[in-house]
Amino acid sequence: NTVFNYQAGAHNAVAVSASEYRSCKVRSAADAAATASGTARFNLKKGVNYFICGVPGHCAAGMKVRVVAN
Repeated sequence: NTVFNYQAGAHNAVAVSASEYRSCKVRSAADAAATASGTARFNLKKGVNYFICGVPGHCAAGMKVRVVAN
């Protein structure tokens, strides 16, 4: 598991594909809304996992992370 903690309402955490990570595009507003509470917990899959902040402009400003799980 990985957990993101952040200011509720100001950020969110969205698991995305590699292409969404590169383009900073969230496929669904519901994905972002579901994690707007200030805490997001994800089960990592083996290999590379990508996460971004879905608030407009945040990912482009660098609020994204790539996590490798062995």
